[in-house]
Amino acid sequence: MARPTNNFDSVTMTIAVTPQIRMYLEDLTTDGMYGCSPSEAARLLIGQAIEAKIREGTLSRRKFIVQNGDVLPAADPA
Repeated sequence: MARPTNNFDSVTMTIAVTPQIRMYLEDLTTDGMYGCSPSEAARLLIGQAIEAKIREGTLSRRKFIVQNGDVLPAADPA
């Protein structure tokens, strides 16, 4: 199943992983459940980890707005 289209552009980040981590990411792509590349698997795992941190209270869910093509944090209601 294809992922939904973003309403905004993606931001490219470069991360360094060990060869062992890359192999695990490749393993996750064999059935397509985590995308078709190690980079896609990493993106999905990062998203899942952030959601887990929000659920456990380590992170607070943010609200965002798109303004002139930029993603910005929404102002907290006073």
